[in-house]
Amino acid sequence: MPRWMPKALEAAGWCAVALLCALCITQWFGIESRRSITVLQALTPYLLFAAVPIAVAATATNRHPLALTAMIPVITLLALSFPIVFHDDAPAAADGSPRLTVAFGNLYAYNPTPEAAAEAIGNGRADVMVMAEITPEMVDQLDRTVGSDYPYRVDSVYNGPGSIALWSRYPIADGGLIDVGGRPSIDVTLSVDGRQVRVIGIHTLPPTTNPTMWKRQLQAIGRTEHTDSLPTVVVGDFNASRFHPVFRSVLDHGWRDTHETLGHGWSMSWPMDHGLTPPAFVRLDHALFGSGVAPTAIHDVPLPGSDHEGFVATFGFTAAAA
Repeated sequence: MPRWMPKALEAAGWCAVALLCALCITQWFGIESRRSITVLQALTPYLLFAAVPIAVAATATNRHPLALTAMIPVITLLALSFPIVFHDDAPAAADGSPRLTVAFGNLYAYNPTPEAAAEAIGNGRADVMVMAEITPEMVDQLDRTVGSDYPYRVDSVYNGPGSIALWSRYPIADGGLIDVGGRPSIDVTLSVDGRQVRVIGIHTLPPTTNPTMWKRQLQAIGRTEHTDSLPTVVVGDFNASRFHPVFRSVLDHGWRDTHETLGHGWSMSWPMDHGLTPPAFVRLDHALFGSGVAPTAIHDVPLPGSDHEGFVATFGFTAAAA
């Protein structure tokens, strides 16, 4: 091996570690002001893992300063991943409390197979369906197949990515459409076997479109109140993952992620079904729950033609709420 080769490799290692440490800084200080940063943050677990072989190689070749510096992104990755691996147990549902199943799917407004996507989410037969990017054609398909099962509805449906709808088997006691940062969302209270449950459906802007507005929308969701007296579930396409600082700030308000709580924190929901796109590498679609709610099951639902995977979550009520 030429004499310059080890030095060149060490220099490359230092450059790589410096870039990874820069990514760590965006995580530590919540820097999300640029589109490129939010994309890199979505890739955080894959990028920071690259520091592991660098640390091992540097240790094996007695390059201890490089090895120690490489441990900064390794430790950051472990800290960010800790809540996914060592998550808290789900709260217990009270004996005899009713169950509520909630389906969510971003059906993709430009879906080449809209009827198949609508049929897929309808096949879940959930008590409540929240659907983002739902088009009039998808509504017609759902009406033909399961429409009679869902008499209670709130929606803002049109041909565009901001479209959203909630269909429910249970009566809507209160609420309706709301505005979250300039995009329609849904906030309703349902009467479920004599108990009231608040269900919020959201679809934020992608950070690659407007990172400032995206961050404001997520911050508004985080500030949403939840109490034992009114159990609350928030479902939607957050266009954010645990590896985005602003999403972690949402969880800091007391919300918990159903996928993580039930041991599916490493499952991915985007991108899907687009041929030349990379394999799904990030979870953007979430079901958050607050006090009084106990998730008991969750499973993902493929949505033909959509770039997202949907899910169906089942919730009970804790003793305080029941």
